[in-house]
Amino acid sequence: MKPQEVANSLSALCKLEAETVAVSPAGWVGLAEAAERTAREMNSQNVANTLNALCKLEAAAAAVSPAGWAGLAEAAGRTAREMKPQGVANTLNALCKLEAAAAVVSPTGWAGLAEAVERTSREMNQQNIANSLNALCKLEAAAVAVSPAGWTGLAEAAERTAREMKPQEIANTLNALCRLEAAAAAMSPLGRAGLAEGVERTAREMKPQEVANSLNALCKLEAAAAAVSLTGWAGLAGAVERTANEMNGQNVSNSLDALGVLPTAAAQLSLTARKRLEAAAEREAPNMTSQGR
Repeated sequence: MKPQEVANSLSALCKLEAETVAVSPAGWVGLAEAAERTAREMNSQNVANTLNALCKLEAAAAAVSPAGWAGLAEAAGRTAREMKPQGVANTLNALCKLEAAAAVVSPTGWAGLAEAVERTSREMNQQNIANSLNALCKLEAAAVAVSPAGWTGLAEAAERTAREMKPQEIANTLNALCRLEAAAAAMSPLGRAGLAEGVERTAREMKPQEVANSLNALCKLEAAAAAVSLTGWAGLAGAVERTANEMNGQNVSNSLDALGVLPTAAAQLSLTARKRLEAAAEREAPNMTSQGR
């Protein structure tokens, strides 16, 4: 296989469940070896697609050797300056899930990816922005390499795309901003208002983790929380009531902690919501870590 054929094959397999199940262990090893062999010749799209697929194909990722990860990490750094917005976002998103790959990215590689974020942020769509911020809050080596101009570009892109963000994208963006001080500081009042409006608009569709992450972020992002309307807090309170029965221990803990800091949100909780949260806390208590209690 040539580089593009390797990337296309892996990319297709991560979308075709039946075919993925049918791949033998030897088949995964063969594909992993092909990725290692062709990494030096991959272009930016091949690299992004390969890493994006490997972060979703556990059996394939498990077959990649240390030398294979090193080759793919080097290829990511080498091709970063040619990556398009989605390629940058997909590469960062994959690296934050593929520890073996992220561990061998060089400082030069991280600098190249950080520069690529800055270069492409103006063209990123809402999913690209949410994924990039979500990845950067987990990849310290990459975040350290982002310049002040890069954070400003990402903040402006979040402001520009907030009205198009889906529930997960709103939750991930808020969650990332509460961990990335430089990005949060670069957000304008209009940007914070846009994200607050996004919370109000999407709360009814949020899943348990998205509800918990949004509340947890807002209790740490004072300026963003101040921009949330009473309707927005009521929407989040309704989302707590709707999803509490499905929350895991971390979701329950994060929600309770946040509501203790967000009196306006807590005041919107119905009696049913409070009872469901209490029941969820009792149910999940044995599973909670010391950090989540």
